[in-house]
Amino acid sequence: MRITGWLLAMVLCIAVCAFAEQRFSNGIAAIANDSIITWQEVRQESADALELYERTFYNRPNELEQKRLAAMTEALDRLIDRQLVLQEFKTLGGVIQDSYIDDSIRDKIRERYGDRVTLTKTLMAQGINQETFRQRTRDEIIFSIMRRKNITESLLISPAKIEHNYETNLPTYKLGDQIKLRMLVINRTATVEDSFRLVSEIRTKIEGGASFGEMAVLYSEGPYKKDGGLWGLVGEKKLLKGLSEIAFNLPTGKCSQVVCRAAAGDEGYWIYQYNPAGKVTVARKYTEPHVFLEEKTFPKGADLEDLPALPAEFYLMLVEEKQSARTRPLEEVRDEIERDLLVQERARLEKKWIERLRSKAFVRSF
Repeated sequence: MRITGWLLAMVLCIAVCAFAEQRFSNGIAAIANDSIITWQEVRQESADALELYERTFYNRPNELEQKRLAAMTEALDRLIDRQLVLQEFKTLGGVIQDSYIDDSIRDKIRERYGDRVTLTKTLMAQGINQETFRQRTRDEIIFSIMRRKNITESLLISPAKIEHNYETNLPTYKLGDQIKLRMLVINRTATVEDSFRLVSEIRTKIEGGASFGEMAVLYSEGPYKKDGGLWGLVGEKKLLKGLSEIAFNLPTGKCSQVVCRAAAGDEGYWIYQYNPAGKVTVARKYTEPHVFLEEKTFPKGADLEDLPALPAEFYLMLVEEKQSARTRPLEEVRDEIERDLLVQERARLEKKWIERLRSKAFVRSF
């Protein structure tokens, strides 16, 4: 009897949970004036964020639940605001021509999907029919029109406001020492000896007058290969500490000796410095990305078996220019400040507009 009672309790619990989940998925999430917003719409609106959180926090259930709740709350707020905007458009007697919607759909297909077949497959995978997609496109058009109507696009930020922002946030515009860096990267795909031999031969060509940039275009496997390995102006924190310590101490125009990175498991990484004979003379260990841990020196040069980890990537670096720490002048950052202030002002006006709509609306969340 005890076992039967336990099984009955389990069945009832499962049934209640299933009913609750069904109610959550299909029930009413909110009412905005005469419009109903369902939990299914909320889930669709927050689908991308939920998928990301479920991948990121799958092993942290409490944190995942907090993220899910926040994402769905934000999605619900967006849906309520959207309904209030659509209602105001209707109250003002606004009309959207079908041809305008057709044009917008064609633009979406061209920019996002490529063709109508791909659009149809994508909608089916998301559980959305063509009619719903068309309605959403119409709603997006209306929201865009109403946003332009209520938020002036031709906002002007006064020079005085820009100057005040600059003076108030002066530390933001301070730059540390910077170098204009080129880097050539070779991944260890063969033996360590073969990889070192290739990098060493490239360095010999550079020392003999070959262009570092041209060598990088030909041989580098790094992210800036097409640009000749040019990273542009970088600060110390743009690079791993083990690499920045070497790069920032290089004379301008001088190619570095061969440098190598080796993984150190969860503890970080090793940076090896080679001599011209192909022997490691210094091995320095770091955590990711900026903390030094320890150093091993090999005055006579270390053989491969003496190293704490197997080399993985080989580097050559060249510094073309050095800039000392400075504060960026106002004229250099004026446009940047103006763009930021415009974004802030438009956000303020949009918030004020939505608050006005909510103040005269009936909104109830469940």
